Amino acid sequence: MMTTNSPGHPPSLSLLAVHLRIALRNIVRHQRRSLLTIAAVAVSVFCLIVFQALLAGLHQKMVESALGLDTGVVQLHGADFSRNRTRLAPLPNPEIIAPAFKAAGLTRFAPRLKAPALILAGRHSSSVQLSGIEPEQEAQVTLVRQKMVQGNYQLGPGQILVSQGLADALGLKTGDSMTLMVQSLFGQAKTGKFTVAGLFATGLDSFDQSHVYLSLATAQTLLEAEGAITEVAASCPPAEADELATRLRRQLPAGRFQVQVWQELAPDLAQLMELNNATFRMLIFILFAIVAMGIANTMTTVIFERFREFGTLTALGATPKNIVSLVLTESLLLGLFAALAGTLAGIAATAYCARYGIDLAHFTSANQYFVAGSVLKAVVTPHDLILANGITLATAVAAGLYPAWKAAQLNPVKALAHV
Repeated sequence: MMTTNSPGHPPSLSLLAVHLRIALRNIVRHQRRSLLTIAAVAVSVFCLIVFQALLAGLHQKMVESALGLDTGVVQLHGADFSRNRTRLAPLPNPEIIAPAFKAAGLTRFAPRLKAPALILAGRHSSSVQLSGIEPEQEAQVTLVRQKMVQGNYQLGPGQILVSQGLADALGLKTGDSMTLMVQSLFGQAKTGKFTVAGLFATGLDSFDQSHVYLSLATAQTLLEAEGAITEVAASCPPAEADELATRLRRQLPAGRFQVQVWQELAPDLAQLMELNNATFRMLIFILFAIVAMGIANTMTTVIFERFREFGTLTALGATPKNIVSLVLTESLLLGLFAALAGTLAGIAATAYCARYGIDLAHFTSANQYFVAGSVLKAVVTPHDLILANGITLATAVAAGLYPAWKAAQLNPVKALAHV
């Protein structure tokens, strides 16, 4: 009888062992059908792991590139700061800012003095965004130093850093002189002559054509804003931005500063990532709906092929609950074997993509989300592996529910008479 237990073993464990043995026997007995089902599910698991790893790598690259140009992950401004204003808005109490950042756990930050400016070079001119920076600190937040193509990133007095594209447009090269015209802190027009110390090229023309750099001290002198800064940008893991920003707010006087995280600074990037995630979830839903139908079809076929077997088990005392458990065990085993095969293949593929990556240079030229590099590398985490296997096993069990219910409704007499 189905309910007979071996001496010394709990009834539930004994029954589970019986169900496992019967389920394994049936899977092995129909090797071709079982292998086809397992292969179909394994491919789905493989796709889920690889696509999720590539999507995570894509988002990592997008964030690294977009925030590494100028934005940073966290920014600090004065309470009355507005990006549409052209007049300087220095931060209040600049002496308390560095200690506040360090106390909040933000160790990589860069003070800046920003202002609109006009470059005059012979008969050529161009409007740009002037940034006064501390080169060593700025290099911890942005990737301009990594994009140097000529000259020196370390800026001395009277030196300026421009892009290769802007220099070509203005007819400049390293060592040449040019003039900057700005509006000082007091609203007066100021000019200064500077020597091109170095050239950079991020690959994003819209950025390169509109940004130039002076040392912070030089910019403060030019703008008649000694000791002033207009913003501080910080770099940290994007996932920790909200927590660190909250800590920073606690360290600063209330109402005098505004702290913004990258989702506020680059809302287009945050929305694009959300769109990617939503699209991915929809594709996964469709993929596993097809998988569920395949498993359900397999298990339904199993039920019709094993009418006499289920009838015999019922006649021997098996309850509908026992029959349901037996069918679900077989469905779960199919899912387990498929999950194992798909996970191993997915780990191998993501390991390859994590090491060598996929070069997207042909598709990402002049794209702000790939300024940091065009090679897309997979990023796989234990959480993603667990999620992929959890979805697979849940799908396998859910797909076996209807066939299991059908098997439990069989009439023993009709089942035993079935040919």
